[in-house]
Amino acid sequence: MNCIRHPRAARYQGDCAVCLLEQALPFDDVAADPNQAGAGGGRPLSGNAPLTIQLPLGSTTSASVFLVRAQTSDLRLLRLKRWHRPAPPGFLVRFDQLVAQFADWNHADIAVPFAAGIDAAGRAWVLSEFRQGLPILESVKTGRLHPDRAAAVLVRLLGITRAAHAKSLTHGSIVPGNVIVHPQSETASLLDFGLAPLFADSMDRAGFVSSDLAGFAALERALPAPPRGLSRLEL
Repeated sequence: MNCIRHPRAARYQGDCAVCLLEQALPFDDVAADPNQAGAGGGRPLSGNAPLTIQLPLGSTTSASVFLVRAQTSDLRLLRLKRWHRPAPPGFLVRFDQLVAQFADWNHADIAVPFAAGIDAAGRAWVLSEFRQGLPILESVKTGRLHPDRAAAVLVRLLGITRAAHAKSLTHGSIVPGNVIVHPQSETASLLDFGLAPLFADSMDRAGFVSSDLAGFAALERALPAPPRGLSRLEL
């Protein structure tokens, strides 16, 4: 018999794999209202919680990312990122400031974070919009996206990031996994915008700006070289 909450989930020794995964995560503080940023008072992720895990999206040494469904009237999909290390002092205050900045300026190609909290183990989590797509370099490597079209996407995203810089917003972690593209439509998204600075010891804006530009340059260098080895980006 399939799980009532996760009818499409695989079973492990008679148990729903997704329920087991949810119960293994020590969340005591997922916001009951995903639209309520920062404050964090909420319920456990397991049981009859407002969020339910659909599947893991990836994991690194620093954090894990999950696709979750919000148990609201529209049952929308969200992206949940949970860090493995303790949240730094003032994390929620910094997050609220980031949300306020996005309230004054944002762009359709930025997956805006909108809720955050700290679990019982002291680790931070953030909810943001879920965007469908593949990392841009993977799309090029598999032939789904031509290198010249990928370069055009990077040029557009670089322009958006420069506009964010003008509004005192920095990404802080332009890496292949945070730049995704839907090859058919060539729509692109920047994930984790502004999250890396939340964990920094100091809010060195100039350093984050330089890091953003260096990140785009590294992505451009990873593309197959254009004729005569010319750079496609104006950094």
